[in-house]
Amino acid sequence: MVRAMIENRLSLPNLPHAYRARLNLELKTLKHLEKSYTLSKAGALKQIQERIPDFTAEELEQCILEGRLEWIFLNGEMMFLSSTVSNLFRQYPDIWERTAEGDPRAREFDNIHKVLDGLKDGDEMKAHIHVRHELFLDPEVLEPGRTLRVHMPLPLERAQIHNLKVNHISPEPKQLPEEGDIMPTVYFEETAAEGQVFTTEFEFDNILQYVDMSQVDFEAIEKAGFPEEVMVYTQEHAPHILFTPYLKALAAELKGDETNPVKIARRIYDYITINLKYTYVRDYAALDSIAEYMAIGRRGDCGVQALLFITLCRICGIPARWQSGLYAEPGDIGNHDWAQFYVPTLGWRWADTSFGMAARLRNNEPRWNFFFGNLDPFRIPFNCDVMAEFNPPKQFIRRDPCDNQDGEAEYDDGAICRGV
Repeated sequence: MVRAMIENRLSLPNLPHAYRARLNLELKTLKHLEKSYTLSKAGALKQIQERIPDFTAEELEQCILEGRLEWIFLNGEMMFLSSTVSNLFRQYPDIWERTAEGDPRAREFDNIHKVLDGLKDGDEMKAHIHVRHELFLDPEVLEPGRTLRVHMPLPLERAQIHNLKVNHISPEPKQLPEEGDIMPTVYFEETAAEGQVFTTEFEFDNILQYVDMSQVDFEAIEKAGFPEEVMVYTQEHAPHILFTPYLKALAAELKGDETNPVKIARRIYDYITINLKYTYVRDYAALDSIAEYMAIGRRGDCGVQALLFITLCRICGIPARWQSGLYAEPGDIGNHDWAQFYVPTLGWRWADTSFGMAARLRNNEPRWNFFFGNLDPFRIPFNCDVMAEFNPPKQFIRRDPCDNQDGEAEYDDGAICRGV
């Protein structure tokens, strides 16, 4: 019915361009939701019972009531995000403790434990990271002979990245990233062909200095104030960093009478990591206002959490911004997003609420404290802000409007939103 109503509206004459574009976006979003929410209630119960045989339908209803499972009504039926059951086993101790495997992430933080072991204020953390990244089109979207434009992320030597070496790029790029690019990309322009692969390979040293945030000079920080050049990061950035009435009320409640920016930021970090939940969500392109989505729904993944932290900090007058790329510890690599906030006398520091949340969930207080103000060195930070334009600009809608971690592709006359 929704699709029919949108298509009927699109058939009307003299629709404003922006209105027509939004309706077409809603059609794309609907198609995405149908591909993402594929698990029925019976299917969800069956998946859970495969690991917990005595799990009941009544318990499933309770999980839904408590917001533990991501679902929507689709074509009149309650449908669950395809990954929501696996998230249930990762995030809830009362669930994973009923399985034979126990905590599925118990050993995933071994390398972080090694970094934190014996760490003292001022110590250097370092990792050498070497990555080969390949991008290709799935057969379902490949149309040989058409002009294909590709943007692949490539880090720049800045922030924690040192000794960057680009080992290989193929085919010959049309343009390389330039110093100062917010979302640096290698740009290719080729004729689409079967078997075509776009490749980047690079290595660098990730070097960070640990700061014990409980030992900082709070008085000096409060007296120093913020430099003018970082105040741009206290502003709204539509559509996902908006100072809505609810978020302003929440920020005011968390801030209270506190005036020290580090202590205020810590209150925001604690609120998110203690009270909210990690859960997989639909693609960000299908979300209207990400920070408020997290605040009201009280759950979200790493980027959704980061945007809520950033927005609440900005409302409180604390400069905060996005950083994202890959988490790349030995033997494991995947997309990840986190936040930065500015501390007078210290500069930009980090807040990884999703890693902090995982630590808090597992009663690991040192690791929970670590991820307020610090970051492990197993990161590839591609992007230093959110919702920025590529250089050169992409002409059509992106798969991920927030940043660029996997790469983007389009034909010269249309978008490729899936299958990259």
